[in-house]
Amino acid sequence: MVTRQRPRSTRLLVVALVSISLAVITLDYRQGDAGPLAGVGTAAKSVMAPMQRAVTTVIEPVGDFFSGLAHLPSLADENERLTEENDALRGQIASDAYEQEQYRGLLDLMELRGSLDPTSVPALVIANGISNFEYTITIDKGSNAGIEVDQPVATGFPGSPMLVGRVVQVTPSSSDVRLIIDRDYAVAATVEGTEEAGLVEGQGDQDLRMSLVGEGTVIEGDESVFTQGYEVNGEAGLYPPGMLIGQVSRTIEAENVTQQYVEVRPAVDFETLQFVLVLQARTEA
Repeated sequence: MVTRQRPRSTRLLVVALVSISLAVITLDYRQGDAGPLAGVGTAAKSVMAPMQRAVTTVIEPVGDFFSGLAHLPSLADENERLTEENDALRGQIASDAYEQEQYRGLLDLMELRGSLDPTSVPALVIANGISNFEYTITIDKGSNAGIEVDQPVATGFPGSPMLVGRVVQVTPSSSDVRLIIDRDYAVAATVEGTEEAGLVEGQGDQDLRMSLVGEGTVIEGDESVFTQGYEVNGEAGLYPPGMLIGQVSRTIEAENVTQQYVEVRPAVDFETLQFVLVLQARTEA
């Protein structure tokens, strides 16, 4: 008898619990947030929330990683495109800076032309023949532009003409200019602030040498040296006076050599020289 009642009692208990559960669920559904299970659900959410955040923290980077792998080819293409654009912009900036520098140099030369010799011929340096044996440049103007042998060549800016050299060979469309640093070059000069005059001669890649300086003459360093104006039989010298040749870099006393002389650092940077003026009229600077 007892054995037969236990299964029946168990079934009755299950039926009762299911009925009660359905009733509670129905009641909770009808009452919404005020239902009897609302507090239990809230408590369960509170317990599960930290666990969900931890799982998300672990899974999200992994998902992003695999998503990034899928986009690697497009990202590489984009990076290459941006790199090319950056290089192009850098090149454009450098090109613009170079063109602006050229424009400023040409503008200075045109202003110098107006103040020094309006009939002078502006020219562009197209070749540099500087070597251990010869110091010349070639310019893009020749006899067709009125250039002749022995005409002086200058550069600089308004109020500060600088001597470059003189024309030694001319073709219809180009000319060769011997630079003042050439060993076969010589020009009469004077030192600023003194009555001292002498002959400046080229020494190649060394500083210029100003000889015929009076013994015992004291010349301070960095004094400017200019071309000296003179006349021979009523005819003006080759170079107009007052053109800057360079600055005194050192004085060599006569006690160390047979004759005192001065070393002069050229004012023109011949390696970067781009624009020059060929002077046609011998006018005062």
